[in-house]
Amino acid sequence: MKTTLQFVIFFMVSWLFIPLYVHAQVTLQADGPGNTYELIQSVLGSGTAGEVPDCGHPAFGRHIIEVFDSQLNKNVFVFHIHVTPDNDRCNGSTDRQRNEIKTQSSSPANLKGALNETVTYRWKFKLDAGFIPTSNFCHIHQIKAGDGDDGAPLITITPRAGNPQKLQIIHSTGNGGTGGEVHSENLSSFKGVWVEVFEKIKYSTSGTYQIVIKRVSDGATLLSYSNSNINMWRDGTTFCRPKWGIYRSLNSIAQLRDEQVRFADFCIAEGNATCPSDVGSASSSGTGLTAYSKADDASKETADIVVKAYPNPLLQNTTIDLSLKEAGKTLVEVFDTQQRRVAVLINANLQPGTHRTVFNAGSVPAGTYVISVLHNGKIVTKMIAKQ
Repeated sequence: MKTTLQFVIFFMVSWLFIPLYVHAQVTLQADGPGNTYELIQSVLGSGTAGEVPDCGHPAFGRHIIEVFDSQLNKNVFVFHIHVTPDNDRCNGSTDRQRNEIKTQSSSPANLKGALNETVTYRWKFKLDAGFIPTSNFCHIHQIKAGDGDDGAPLITITPRAGNPQKLQIIHSTGNGGTGGEVHSENLSSFKGVWVEVFEKIKYSTSGTYQIVIKRVSDGATLLSYSNSNINMWRDGTTFCRPKWGIYRSLNSIAQLRDEQVRFADFCIAEGNATCPSDVGSASSSGTGLTAYSKADDASKETADIVVKAYPNPLLQNTTIDLSLKEAGKTLVEVFDTQQRRVAVLINANLQPGTHRTVFNAGSVPAGTYVISVLHNGKIVTKMIAKQ
């Protein structure tokens, strides 16, 4: 059975106080085949896996799947796009096609960039060794206004055809202005290898933008760009958001092929919170990357605790399976988004193995809740949604 939310929250813990929520990082991690859209939506919000061409190509099935990747030694997301018959969100467009996930207005507030807020994004992607970019747009990542003047993205990461092919960072000023390349590197460095992207943004008309892309295998920096005075806001906008996937023009369709772009380990952090890197050579010197520290890496810290909740979203009850590698004192609680404790499900010494409990949500209102597992001083959290 699949877990629904890979949601990592740092806590302040003392001997005198109950753990409290502080600045959070939110992660979306593949956990194995099946229920992929449900996993994505449980983290990013309802409808966030909706920009897919499935209804135009039902014979293929879901265009985002999860597979085990031998290079990363973990499950990853695979975004499929087919030259035909995939189109743009099944709306009949013949000049473009997309398969993207995103945050949107229905997403939790801590996943949306507000005016004057600083947000960090980190994720991994892999282009196939034979990946063919278009000479028009071919975006694999966008930072875009969620409303208002939301026509052109603020930032895109764009593989571009040419001699040589390039991986471009493109910025657009909006209000009808056209986007322009602010930095690029030879695309050959990014083909056939996993890379990790670090992106840090202050959302403002005089904002900041920073991006560093490193090769996962050895930590080598493949691209680095920063700008301390750049327009990262739009007229009439109430929030900005990231998009990941593949969105490409079909104007040069004869040159294209079916593609698979792999993604892994999405992370969003606001304010002073961080998205720790697991690339060993990451350095905090001038890049904003945090050096690897087990104390700072919640995903490493809690690797011996696995929490699954199903169904999610739920109507009345959800079953929680807790897998432990070590015996120890275990506290399982449920909180609402105002950090109020809703239920205590387990408060006992547990042995290694799998343990099951049920959260009866019949008496609580519809909304979002957080399952918090404290085991031997380590914390894992999962978000659930009651309909």
